[in-house]
Amino acid sequence: MIPLKGKYDKGVFVVNEGPFGGTGTITWHDPATGTTEQDIYGKANGGAVLGELVQSLTFHDGKGYICIGNGSKIVVVNAATFKFLDTIGGLAKPRYLLPYGDHFALVTQWGADGNTGTVAKVDLKTNEVVQISPVIGAGPEKIFQFNADLVLIPNSGGYSIDSTVVAFRLSTFSEETRSVTNGSNPGMCAQLTGNNTGIYALCKGSFLESTPRSSLGLADGSGIAVAIPFYSDDLCTAPGNSALYFTGGGVIYEFKNGALRTVVQQAAYGLTCHPGTGELYCTDAKDFSSAGEAVIYKPDGTKVGGFPTGIGPGEIVIVQ
Repeated sequence: MIPLKGKYDKGVFVVNEGPFGGTGTITWHDPATGTTEQDIYGKANGGAVLGELVQSLTFHDGKGYICIGNGSKIVVVNAATFKFLDTIGGLAKPRYLLPYGDHFALVTQWGADGNTGTVAKVDLKTNEVVQISPVIGAGPEKIFQFNADLVLIPNSGGYSIDSTVVAFRLSTFSEETRSVTNGSNPGMCAQLTGNNTGIYALCKGSFLESTPRSSLGLADGSGIAVAIPFYSDDLCTAPGNSALYFTGGGVIYEFKNGALRTVVQQAAYGLTCHPGTGELYCTDAKDFSSAGEAVIYKPDGTKVGGFPTGIGPGEIVIVQ
């Protein structure tokens, strides 16, 4: 039985990629008390390390699933205590995990070469890979769940260039359709309601292009995309999907009613919007070799707080 209550059953979790050749960590912050703890996995497991380039953290059914981006595994922990439970092996540069159905999960992975990306089906009862798709693109990234049976998977280019978003059906474990975006290297999708409603893809562009095609537009490639700063990242939504937020060029932007607005001048490697308060949590990775920082803003750009993180802070996960 997985306990539902414990020190880490709620709060703000920051996934720190860590330095090249070193190990990533997880930072935990309690907004109610202001308490911040570094490397909670190491603390809970006698100094054990996660591995190089910790990519993402997903909570499901009392467990936490930590994807190790430069390895072949996902580390499974007790979500309330962060005690080690198991390892899911047989993967190649896993990026993001999405639970679905009774006991399965879809995992995007870049492949050993960083370009031949596939998705793996994992049985969460046995923690084993039971199926791997054919190659769906270069650098498949964060999965957007369209409905109970259909997900969208943006191909972020990996170590090359891609411009596609794949609609993938879970019941058949197969590609349904493929769309070409109005930019290159789409990394995330998010839904916007109200004016300009639709599912948008954030295309960060590529260093390999003479003119990087960074844009924000509909994931199916229809309509006109908005040009955005090169290497924009981390698309997220306001409560109720009323606005989109993303980072780029040392700025946090809002997209609403068809227009871009600068929220605040802030270097941000990771970004998320609190589902309750609407506050923006961003991570400043600084030099990627020393401790970073998480900074909190109101949507009007007013700074309301912050806390230290580990090295290379990226994804932010908020559990209420």
